[in-house]
Amino acid sequence: MTLSEIIKELEAGGVESPRFDASVLIEHFEGKSRAVQLAFPEKDYTSDSLATAVNRRKNREPLQYIIGEWEFMGHTFKVSPNCLIPRADTELLCSLAIDRLKDTPDARFADLCTGSGCIAISVLCECESASGVAVELYPETLQICAENAVRNHVADRLHTVLGDVCSNCLEGEFDVIVSNPPYVTIEEMKDITPEVAMEPPHALTDGGDGLSIIRKILEIYPSKIKKNGILAIEFGWKQGPAILEIAKSLNLNAHILKDTENRDRVLVVNI
Repeated sequence: MTLSEIIKELEAGGVESPRFDASVLIEHFEGKSRAVQLAFPEKDYTSDSLATAVNRRKNREPLQYIIGEWEFMGHTFKVSPNCLIPRADTELLCSLAIDRLKDTPDARFADLCTGSGCIAISVLCECESASGVAVELYPETLQICAENAVRNHVADRLHTVLGDVCSNCLEGEFDVIVSNPPYVTIEEMKDITPEVAMEPPHALTDGGDGLSIIRKILEIYPSKIKKNGILAIEFGWKQGPAILEIAKSLNLNAHILKDTENRDRVLVVNI
């Protein structure tokens, strides 16, 4: 198969970005950079591994699961169907934590619902004096986080905890607590793409209004934050008013940050 033939195969499967995906698959399975692909557009690729990968992508399996890794905040993370795929939307939450921690000596932070560990690990990569706790409910997912901590050379500063964030699973106090919890509503789950449908549903939705886990986090964890610290939670862009109302009912000093698309994205609680 040539590059153009692979692109046509992916187009036929309804893949949203067939040219980009074809190029990534060739680079990963054939070791040919995008520059080489452009220089030799008629090159025929015949490996079984690439053919299998193209077929998987044509059937709408996420590109990230096929190649087994993805980049987030300039770092590479192992991913599998046991964890969510890191998304650019979450960089706002991660950058907020980094900005608050990078100049704080011996800073301590926690990442609730850590998944692949992309938030916690990216923070530690940028904040060399900080230490973190990453909490995850599912052991197979927490194992991916632990492997990613080793891969990115921060395992000595990241403590992984198997636990339910809806119960108090943190010891001590923290300068910053962040979370990207399941917040997709059960109604929204009916309209997700085939790719998203292959991600673990328990990491996407709470099975209801998308707010139940966020409510619990707002009830439990402000008491675990040091004075002048913050609790920051990513949420769905339509949920801002409802989440602010929850924070208000709990007498929390909270505001919302918008993402690069000017959509409500992160709730920040100031302690």
